[in-house]
Amino acid sequence: MAKKVTTKKKTGSKSKRGKIGKGLKKITKSIKGNKRAIVAVIFCVITFFAGITAIAISIHNNSFKQHELAEIDKDVALGIDVSSHNGKIDWKEVSHNVDFAFIRVAYRGYSNGNIYTDKRAKQNLKNANKNDIPVGVYIYSQAINEKEAVEEADYAIDIAKEYDISLPIVIDFEYAYNKDGNIDGRLYNAKLSREEATNLINAFCQRVIEKGYIPAIYASSNIFKSHLNANELCNDAKIWVADYNKRVTYKGNYDFWQYSNEGSCPGVNSKYVDTNYWYIQKEK
Repeated sequence: MAKKVTTKKKTGSKSKRGKIGKGLKKITKSIKGNKRAIVAVIFCVITFFAGITAIAISIHNNSFKQHELAEIDKDVALGIDVSSHNGKIDWKEVSHNVDFAFIRVAYRGYSNGNIYTDKRAKQNLKNANKNDIPVGVYIYSQAINEKEAVEEADYAIDIAKEYDISLPIVIDFEYAYNKDGNIDGRLYNAKLSREEATNLINAFCQRVIEKGYIPAIYASSNIFKSHLNANELCNDAKIWVADYNKRVTYKGNYDFWQYSNEGSCPGVNSKYVDTNYWYIQKEK
């Protein structure tokens, strides 16, 4: 008689598979949950930095002021430029006699190359502002490379930013004279090429523009004609030419003409003061 064979159900393997399946589902859910959490964290981080960037841009925009030229209802305005050499100035009296003024804020030594603040700059700026005289500022340059030119621009702007500046920030590009009356100094001795000198000046002007001001270039007719590539100078810069002849001998366009270094002005007690014309181009 055949034996009855009984077969046991193999429930163990199914049970294990069930447990594994449940475990995988939990892991999958956990991963999905973590993904959500990671995405949420990344979103928060991006939102945070976007907010910080927006605040920074807002602060920059609010602190950045694009300066514009003063409006003077004249075709030709009369002005002076002064420094500590002109002594103490009665700006109230000056305000009755000129339309504008340029004030020296600093100078670079023609021998050691250090930059110094004009000792009367802040007093002059304060009192010119107080008497509603449109002012610009200039720095006497002895820069011999672009890096130094940018340094001069930054130095002038650092002083000017505390005051109402409605005329250009100027690089005064000229050779120095020694005690014997001979041309001397680090700028002259550097023997810069036209291209090097032009690039140096443009570096100054570009820095001024970046800071929201209008740049200008001061030089003699001779320097504009013989030591610079005038047609390659910054297009946005105003040109201020010094020429003590009956008319300007520089043939290029210019905005300001320093026509005398032996002028006079009530309120300025020095023997002489530089006098200037500003040729204002009216928009048609």
